[in-house]
Amino acid sequence: MLIHKILDLPECENVCFVEESFASLKNNTLTLQYLENIRKDPEALVSGIKDENDNIIGLVLFNPESEESESFYAIFTNIVSSRPIPNNNSRIFSRIARDLKLQNLYNTSIEKFNEAVIEYFSIELVNRHLCENCNVNKEPYNMVYIENRNARLNGILDSYKLKGKILEICCGNGMSTLPLHNMGYDPISIDYDKCQICQGLEHSALDPKRTIVIDATRLSEFFNDNTFDTIVGFMLGTIYPFNKSIWEKMMIEAAKLLKPEGMILLTVNKKEEIEILKNALEISRINGQLIDNTDSKGIYDQWLFIGTK
Repeated sequence: MLIHKILDLPECENVCFVEESFASLKNNTLTLQYLENIRKDPEALVSGIKDENDNIIGLVLFNPESEESESFYAIFTNIVSSRPIPNNNSRIFSRIARDLKLQNLYNTSIEKFNEAVIEYFSIELVNRHLCENCNVNKEPYNMVYIENRNARLNGILDSYKLKGKILEICCGNGMSTLPLHNMGYDPISIDYDKCQICQGLEHSALDPKRTIVIDATRLSEFFNDNTFDTIVGFMLGTIYPFNKSIWEKMMIEAAKLLKPEGMILLTVNKKEEIEILKNALEISRINGQLIDNTDSKGIYDQWLFIGTK
């Protein structure tokens, strides 16, 4: 994993982030509990991870082998809680880091370390370490790769070229991400359903360094405004009047992340679904058009919205 390279450790060494998910790094509840105890322990073997701005963005505690467990490296970080604006727990992390006597410093960049964090939680998810008593079996590959769906999406992507930094919302098991990768795009893909993401990672439809389990109604908690040149979401839904407020929130959050002049491309199954999304985006000053893409099969990507900020 990338985290081993940053720490200059062989792959056989046990490394773990103390939080239970990428999203839980936003509050760092476990992190602060452990760090308060570590600060009181003069024998704690703690090193720091320093970014290109000389800020400590990670702490590494070495735990020697004992009768109860093998040796391992526990990692603490405020890289998620510090963005877009540092929250209170991020500031507490920084204060504790300044108080600690660090044995060693590992140099990296914010981008590289963030990628390492994302990859770690992806791999741990696939290894079934993040889901207690998981009994979900690996799906067959034909649940991810559907030839006629890929062909249909390829046609859409041929017509609407994507640009720059791309965010894919509601990626599911990566069925739509595969065509993106095949056409040379490298999106950050997010979804709230960790089982679906797990399946996509298992089949390499999703990139472990670029896939995050987070809620699309909370995007602005994890990304800066005006971050992405393009935002896409394929076969979103199912969208009903009773749940449209959730989808409206997703659109509002997506609009915040889109750069000025950026493009958003969405597809759904039904016209009434795309109309709900279009109306929500217009409130956020994203103007665009609905496109009738229906065919005789009436399944995939029947209605499109293409808009700009």
